[in-house]
Amino acid sequence: MVMDFHGSAVMQSYGKMEEDTVPTILWGLDPMHGVFAKLYIKDILELKNSGPIPGVFFYKTHPITKVDILGTIVQKREREKFFSFGVDDGTGVISCLWWKRRRLMEGAKPAKVVDPVFAAQISRMLELPYLYRTFYDQTFQRPTDSTDANEQGVQTLSLQRNIKQFLNQNGVKNFYQRELETIDSLVCIAQQDRASPCLQHHPLQTSQEPPSSACVSKQIHEVFQDAVCVLQEEGVIFQKVAGPSELYLVTDEEKELHRMTLGIIRDDSMRPKHVDKGCPFLHILRCVRHSYCAGVSEATVQRVLDKLECDSEIVSTMDRHYTAS
Repeated sequence: MVMDFHGSAVMQSYGKMEEDTVPTILWGLDPMHGVFAKLYIKDILELKNSGPIPGVFFYKTHPITKVDILGTIVQKREREKFFSFGVDDGTGVISCLWWKRRRLMEGAKPAKVVDPVFAAQISRMLELPYLYRTFYDQTFQRPTDSTDANEQGVQTLSLQRNIKQFLNQNGVKNFYQRELETIDSLVCIAQQDRASPCLQHHPLQTSQEPPSSACVSKQIHEVFQDAVCVLQEEGVIFQKVAGPSELYLVTDEEKELHRMTLGIIRDDSMRPKHVDKGCPFLHILRCVRHSYCAGVSEATVQRVLDKLECDSEIVSTMDRHYTAS
């Protein structure tokens, strides 16, 4: 049996990521972003996971969000809520899920490709080398702009990446912005004069009251503020109490938020109106805001959901619908 699948990229892979050379704000300019990429299964399994934006993966320097595969079914399993298929295209085998939708099952047409003379497979075999040679293996050329605004944007993004790395490496659970402005390695990145010597950074204190810090220049403070805003927009950090000097919480380390979100999905996915498709994202968001914090952002909740799915606590049943594993 031959099947053609369109789906979101769900692979998890780690290592040095080439997208580090391409700022996040430029990803949307790549023609491969947002389209169904026709990749070999071997390459799909090796896609690099993007840290900044959930659901974005990288083939070399190209951002991938969706893939199109054509292959032979070599394994099939049925579960209560879905079918699981093993699809083989000759380069590797990947697992695909087909979620059952009870109301649509009667009139549903199979995804099976009728290809008695292998015309579809031969066409794909001829098409893929061309796509790889012409598009996929070509390095994404970022637009050049020497304006001060662009340079500051790149500087902010560099600081944002380093703050995120610093928080992760030190297991930071919460912080004040002024605390970050005392970390020498981060201040060095925020300074316009890149020749300034960089000192070893020290562990960030996570006390409930911010420590006194030396006066930081207005320019450096603004770069830190911009970087923190980007991290908030990505859902990496959030505030329970809004304010320019209030405490920031690190989403990945806020276990109470993770437990509460998981509990909501476990309870509500068993309700009659959610049992077929799972809990919709907006329902989960409303419940989290009601039970945990009214100001928590969509990006923060989405990051929590992605982490729970990565840990096999929940599964996404369809577009932004979730159920407990």
